[in-house]
Amino acid sequence: MISSDQGEGNTLAPGAYQQRWAGLFLPSVRDLVFLLSFWALLIGPLSNRPLADADIGWHIRTGEQIVATPSVPRADPFSSTMQGQPWFAWEWLYDALLGIVHGAMGLNGVVWLAALLMATTFALLLSQLLKRGTGLPVAMLLWLLVLGASSIHVFARPHIVSWLFTLWWFVALERWEQGNAPSWLRWFFPVSMLLWVNLHGGWLMGMTLLALYALAAFVESLRGTDAIARIRCAHRARAMWWIFVASAVATVVNPYGVRLHAHIYRYLSDPYLMNRIAEFRSPDFHGWGQRCFVLILVLVLIAAAGSRGKMRLSHWLIVLLTAWAGVYAVRNLPVSAMLLALIAGPHLWESVTALAERPGAWGPVRRGAAWLSEFAARAGTQEFQLRGHLWPALGAIAALAICLNAGRLGSQQVIHKEFDANHLPGGAVEYLERERSTEPVFGPDQWGGYLIYRLYPKRLVLIDDRHDLYGSDRFREYLILMQAEPGWKDVLKKWRIQTFVLPAGSTLANLLGQLPQEWQTVYEDKVAVVIEKKGTFSD
Repeated sequence: MISSDQGEGNTLAPGAYQQRWAGLFLPSVRDLVFLLSFWALLIGPLSNRPLADADIGWHIRTGEQIVATPSVPRADPFSSTMQGQPWFAWEWLYDALLGIVHGAMGLNGVVWLAALLMATTFALLLSQLLKRGTGLPVAMLLWLLVLGASSIHVFARPHIVSWLFTLWWFVALERWEQGNAPSWLRWFFPVSMLLWVNLHGGWLMGMTLLALYALAAFVESLRGTDAIARIRCAHRARAMWWIFVASAVATVVNPYGVRLHAHIYRYLSDPYLMNRIAEFRSPDFHGWGQRCFVLILVLVLIAAAGSRGKMRLSHWLIVLLTAWAGVYAVRNLPVSAMLLALIAGPHLWESVTALAERPGAWGPVRRGAAWLSEFAARAGTQEFQLRGHLWPALGAIAALAICLNAGRLGSQQVIHKEFDANHLPGGAVEYLERERSTEPVFGPDQWGGYLIYRLYPKRLVLIDDRHDLYGSDRFREYLILMQAEPGWKDVLKKWRIQTFVLPAGSTLANLLGQLPQEWQTVYEDKVAVVIEKKGTFSD
């Protein structure tokens, strides 16, 4: 039995009850950011982006094979040129998930999954900006810039999993370095690596981050002025290096073992491929996404200048890594932008709040900074009282239910995802589907995933964008043929191509059109032409 005093002590005032219920049911800014990102990618202004890259086509078919078999592919099933040759499907786990989702919901489900992962990543980014001491106005500015930089690569491909894993690893490493992490957290790295290495090759970034934090701890153990701090840094450095070793061992737990590492090294160290694959080339800074990244770099420089030596060594190492990675390859822009924003945010906000107390600052600037500081303090207090996250869950579940119902809400079609007919050869493929021929089809490598998605297993492709499978020698021949460079007829004869699907008005399509005695155009629209050989190749 509880005494009256104890009962009164455990009784919450009406205002406290209201605050608790509000914290559970009212949406926070993080919730709104999730919903905004999720629905923008699913049915909003960014909804044309997830399927803009046809690469997802072969991922889906791979996943369906994994689910049906069930086994992980070890030889190429999709092309006639590499049929039966060793193939490393290193994203097999994400592909299997795609196979399940596509089987249940079609392309609607594929986009739903991509939107869920990306919206979760963007919401986590904002949450971490706020938790790390970035005021809401600056946090939202950085979030918008990161969203802009990421918009160039918001495709429904496995790489979006690495965005989320990279943020998780960064957050965990920050807690470890700050000394407020539970002892079990260090085992998060090798355990999560067991998943990451089978989902996407971006696990290399995670290993690099872990190595940078370990290196920073080691350097701090040598140069620190406080003996106790040096001992703590040395202990942390040793522990991080052991966890690095454990995580490295975890990367071997994949269907291909250490052969996967050798394969990735050969692929990424091939200068011919790296200089010619579009997403591995340096960004063209005329695009909006690239300009957003440049603005983030500028803000990082401002933050570094205003930090007055407060920026930690680990952060300097990450800034150098991510700035170089973003400038080196366009595919690195999203992850680089996220990490740079997380590092710059707190220092930028300190500079803003310092303006409010700077006597020499211009009056309107000082008053504006003071108002922003007060607003951010109130907003931050309220933001972290709202932690129910009910509305993001309801939004994702509602979209899932619609996708499971073939994209319909009642009798109305709400979600209907298809590949972009303005940039992919939908009409040409429909023509090929009606043909009785089973001859392999040659098309641009960026169309290969779409051709596999639509035509496999009836017709194979001669090449697609799995450049690590085909290698630089075959890719070199492909470019000679597509660009009609000297020797293109030799490649044509060597590959024994019978059916072309080419962009309308392309150089190769025009050249083949000038050889009516050998080739005939059997289909043509604004996007693509289908050209077939008359007769067969003679030896």
